[in-house]
Order: sequence, then structure tokens, then C-alpha cells
Amino acid sequence: MRCAAALSTHPIPAYATGDVIAELLALDQPCADLVVAFATPAFGGTSEDITETIRVLLHPKNFIFIVSDGIIGAGSEVTSGSGIALWSLWLDDSFENESVQVFSVDDGVLADEDEFTHAMLAATDVILFGKPDEPRVTKWIDQICDLRGSRSVSGALLAASQGGLLLDCASGSSTSLLALAITGLSTTAALAHGTTALTAPMVVTSAVGPMLCEIDDRGALQLTKEILSSIEMDSRAITAQDLAVALLEPDTERVVDVYRVLGADRSSDSLALSHPVHAGDRIAFHRQDRFGPLADLENSLQGSRSHGALVFSCGALNPDSDLVGTGEVGMLGEALGSSAYAGIHAASVIGSSPGQSGLCSAPFSAVIFGRSHH
Repeated sequence: MRCAAALSTHPIPAYATGDVIAELLALDQPCADLVVAFATPAFGGTSEDITETIRVLLHPKNFIFIVSDGIIGAGSEVTSGSGIALWSLWLDDSFENESVQVFSVDDGVLADEDEFTHAMLAATDVILFGKPDEPRVTKWIDQICDLRGSRSVSGALLAASQGGLLLDCASGSSTSLLALAITGLSTTAALAHGTTALTAPMVVTSAVGPMLCEIDDRGALQLTKEILSSIEMDSRAITAQDLAVALLEPDTERVVDVYRVLGADRSSDSLALSHPVHAGDRIAFHRQDRFGPLADLENSLQGSRSHGALVFSCGALNPDSDLVGTGEVGMLGEALGSSAYAGIHAASVIGSSPGQSGLCSAPFSAVIFGRSHH
């Protein structure tokens, strides 16, 4: 496969669209199998003109247009003002089992026992884009995750404070949930939780719902006090405020999800978490990173070279980007190297964990395409 990305911050929609189209045309490639256009709300009102221009000049086989509060692309992010990013994917013609399908999801499509169900079951990866102002979106995401079982589902809910837009350009209609079914490609779904590990892995020995009672047969609160007492005094208080428990994958000890510590119950020597845990779960204490770039972003994305990536972030990756409009996405660029990547700022990300998928507390997710293992 081949991927390409382009970004323009020209304030005039026609010029910005022309800029990103010209970059892709300069590659002298055939019609792309998938083109995703990400735009800021400043360009939402001209979506019809933008999509028609891209469709006429690039002739993509599959094309979706997404408006969210911020966009990421070509080593930069745009969290205010004007911006448009294009991301393109070309499949390898020599592999007939490779395909990309786009579905506008609603109750009727989910009831379809043929095409949609088959596509969700056969896909290597499913990437979802949803609008949070549609009350049924969470239910639809859960249904798709249940259908997929433990297989990868990723994506994001748009940050729609200024009016999000999802456009399936094949039908020319706006929708509340779009599903990309990617089949036969080498892809990797990654989550970054923005945390730093404080302890080695441990095992939950007693829990009641979100109350963590015992860890390694010791009272959870007393163990937490010992962990905090080992931290330097000047950072102990803020560490306690940002304390979290990371759920780990049993075999690889990969971070599956991170649950914030909400409080403690001295009478039972337990901790109150933002999500239930269960006896036998492997966990570690983490500190959430409230400042700067996501602490574990580079570790989550590191690996062999990839062709491209779609990325979704719940917050500005560059703390200064809101002030200057466009900022260098430093850690993201370092982790992905020369990969062609683009994406959006989102209200919530969708990610996979062992045995389940769905909306999660991680502030960053990515789908990495064509990672070469050599």
C-alpha cells in the first residue's frame, strides 16, 4: 500500500483545497482507493464546494469529508482558524483481497444481516467516526464492537462544539456515524493514555465494582500511601492528585486502559476508581500527565516503519498551538517518522482492548498502516 498526506492553512477555502489537491496530484498516482478530508469548522460552510472539487480532480474510489474542532496533518496541527488536511490510501493492485468500504451507519444498516454484517466481520480493521450530538451513536458503536468481538475497532467522536460534520461523499449525505471497513491490509491500532508508570505490575486480589480493595493481598489504600511516600516531597501532592490505575494486558503487560483514582475509604482501606476492576486483573499505578505532550505517546506508536496513519487526539498535542494556530506536533512526528499521517481533535477516542472495544478514556488513538517488520 501507499499513503500520502497534505495540509493547508490558507484562509480561502478554494485556495486551501487547491493546495492539498496539487500536492497529491504531484505524486502522479492513479485514483486513490480512499481519500479522507479533515477540515476545521471555518471550512464547514463550504463543504459541498470542497468535496465536489476533490471528487472531480482526484476521482477517489472512496471519499469522506470530516469537520471537527481541530485537525492534524503534515507535521502540524490546526486548532483554530482555517485548515484542511487530505489523507490518501492506495492499495496494492496485486492483492485482490485488499479493499476499503465506507458505510453510513444507522438503525437500518445495523439490521442488515448481509452486506454490512459481512463487512464488519471480514474487515481487518474498522474505523468509526461519530457525532456526539446524536444520542444513538454510543449504542451503534457498542453494537459494532459486539459484532466484532475482540477484533480491532478504533476511531473517534468528533469535537463538535463549533458544528461537526460527517459526509459520505459516495451518497452526498451527512450522517451521524461513518464506518470504514479495511480488509486485507497490515494495520495496527494504538492507544496512548498520557500517563507515566509509577510501579511494576501487580494483581488485584479483591475488588467490589469500582472499589479497589486489595492488591497483592494488601490493603489498596495502605499500599498507595507507601507508593506516594517513596516520591520526592515536592512532587508528592500533585502525583496524588493525578494518581491513576492502569489495567494491563496479562501476557504483554501492555496498557489497556487507565482509570483515575477518585478517592479513598479509610474504613475499608480501599480506593474508588473511575471504572470497575476485578480480582485477577493485572494493574500498575500511573501518574496522569496534565501538562505538555502525552507522556506515553512515543512508546505507543514506536515500532517498525509504517506507510501512514490516521490519528485522533482529545487535546492539543502542542500546548502552544491554540495561541499560534499551527504548531509542530513534535512527539507525534518523531514517533511516526516519515509516515504520511493526518487526523482530528476529538471529543473521545475509540480503541480496542483484550476482549472488548469501544469508547475509552485514552486521550489519543491511532491506526497505523503498513508497518514493515524488517
